[in-house]
Amino acid sequence: MSLSEPISRRRSLVDYRITTSKCMSCGRVYFPPKSFCDAEGRDSKMIPVDHFYGKGKLVSGSIISVPTSQFRYLDSYLAGFVQFEENDFMVPGRVTDYTPRPDEDVSTFIDGPLVPRFRRNYAEGHDGLVYYSSLNFTFLDDYYPYQDYIKVQPSKDVVKAGIVGYGAYIPKYRIKNKDNGVLGVKERTLPFLDEDTTTFSVEAGKRALIHAGLDNKYVKKCYVGSESPPYAVKPIMSTVSQVLELGEKHMDGFFTGGVDTQFACKAATDLFIDAAALVSYPTFSGEHVMIIGSDNSQAAPGDALDYTVGAGATAYIFGRRDVIATLDCYVAYTSDTPDFYRREGEKYPRHGGRFTGEPAYYKHVLTATKALLDKAKLKVEDINYAIAHSPNGVFPMRVLTQIGFDKEQISPGLVVEKIGNLYSGSCPTSLAAVLDIAEPGDRILMSAYGSGAGSDSYLFTVTDNILDKRGRTVPLLDQIENPNREYVDYAFYRNVKDNV
Repeated sequence: MSLSEPISRRRSLVDYRITTSKCMSCGRVYFPPKSFCDAEGRDSKMIPVDHFYGKGKLVSGSIISVPTSQFRYLDSYLAGFVQFEENDFMVPGRVTDYTPRPDEDVSTFIDGPLVPRFRRNYAEGHDGLVYYSSLNFTFLDDYYPYQDYIKVQPSKDVVKAGIVGYGAYIPKYRIKNKDNGVLGVKERTLPFLDEDTTTFSVEAGKRALIHAGLDNKYVKKCYVGSESPPYAVKPIMSTVSQVLELGEKHMDGFFTGGVDTQFACKAATDLFIDAAALVSYPTFSGEHVMIIGSDNSQAAPGDALDYTVGAGATAYIFGRRDVIATLDCYVAYTSDTPDFYRREGEKYPRHGGRFTGEPAYYKHVLTATKALLDKAKLKVEDINYAIAHSPNGVFPMRVLTQIGFDKEQISPGLVVEKIGNLYSGSCPTSLAAVLDIAEPGDRILMSAYGSGAGSDSYLFTVTDNILDKRGRTVPLLDQIENPNREYVDYAFYRNVKDNV
């Protein structure tokens, strides 16, 4: 079963994509894939069939109330066999984002529709490998919707570089702050026990491909910005590229590249300008770059940050065809200001005392934003939406109103109030919320900030293509207000923060 320890690289690749092999002669389907058909013999022609974007139903199951040592972190879980209607085959799997009671009747779950999710299986302790699989499933009628991945032939028209597609992912679980919240943050997202920044990145990247309608083979670079990766040495990017099959396939790998980046909360947005430059480079013409901001934002128990940090990821695909928002202007401003940091080997970040607000955040965001407006020869009233990095709900509102923006320009991107500070995913997720509602011709100003310290300001202009692709998104507001979101207590929250 998929729940046993992975014992080879081959098996992990099978689990990543839920791939079957199908005999061209008799139609038999095999999982795991086989090189020849049992009925037709070694002369049979087998073709791979991918079900990573498919859906199935639970046909049998059991509630595991005493997991094996590798899965003890789950307390209890529902496992069973999932049948895929397409090609009529079954795989073993686990239902995630749900902790069943030992006395629940399994029959109530049978025939329930399921969607594959890329999640952790287990880790070899705190210093060993982390094993992932797509043989984990969520119920179709629960928090996560099913989306068709329909690939559209890219347009031949080449325009200014910009965003081709995007996908935001925030987990199902939430915790509330008391009363009116802390620094404007009323509630925030947190992962389930089998989620981390790698799984966030895969789900966000998957949604970005679906939104763009872009064949994954056209994405030749992938960058992941994060300050909470599962490994200190080993990139999230390589797993994302393998799972999403970015680039042209060759043997067990893909002709694609990229790196993980770190610059606190602007680790992802810092690469936006690099992506735009790369897709404009002559030898890279026609190709695309994926950038993901992903974090399970960390904070020590009792620290002020502990009441403002969230979890999630947003992915962007940059290119020059079928662009939904062109990148029109860019300004970066940097100084060595030790406002927020985490030393190597330390679990939680620390504040640099009085440097946190001023002269760190406010100085950098104000300077970069004003410089961008000057460079673009625009006034505040020429901007439809203004976004600033959101460590809380107070800082971005204060800095943007100081520049002259009003509440109507700021509020659509101020999602930190309901999801918390996503660190590297903060500005990317705010931008997704704005793109969900933006109209052609709208100008969007975004000023990211990373401790250490620096700010990147961008100007985007929305194109007509955004309307054609809007039906393919999972709007951020729908995720924030999903009626199936689940609230947990502080003990559950601290458990996932300390152990994921």
